[in-house]
Amino acid sequence: MELFEAIEKRFSNRKFLDKQISNSDLNKIVKAGMQAPVGRGKYEDMHITVIQNNILLDEISNLTDRSVFYNAPTLVIISARDDGHGLDKENSACVAMNMLLAATALGLGSIYLNLVIGLIKENKNILKKLSLPEGFVPIVGIGLGYADGSHIIKHSIDVNYI
Repeated sequence: MELFEAIEKRFSNRKFLDKQISNSDLNKIVKAGMQAPVGRGKYEDMHITVIQNNILLDEISNLTDRSVFYNAPTLVIISARDDGHGLDKENSACVAMNMLLAATALGLGSIYLNLVIGLIKENKNILKKLSLPEGFVPIVGIGLGYADGSHIIKHSIDVNYI
């Protein structure tokens, strides 16, 4: 899929099929994240955790009565170390967007997640299970899987040209 087509087709998928993505596709998505621009070239301040273990996914899902990652079979956590320049959130968003567009280009559904990150940060047991390097904290979550296609929403944002 061409880049502009992937940008046009990408949306926040909130319903996934019960089917795991292939390792090949997962590796392409992770590599796309690793190719993202990172402020000050501080790639050593970024970390990607891929969760496909159903027991851990259920444990995370059970932290609240809401669907925090919409039953996506793959949950990706992007973590960062704050280098004092305040770029941890921005860099994590760049990594996430590359991964979201790569997933779309591969015909997969995806969603950018915030709520799940807050829940993980509050739960020391689950946070420990992520085995993050010292000084890293979760910043962004991404759900990946096959979209069921039932709720694609066309959207737009107002633009003002001056």
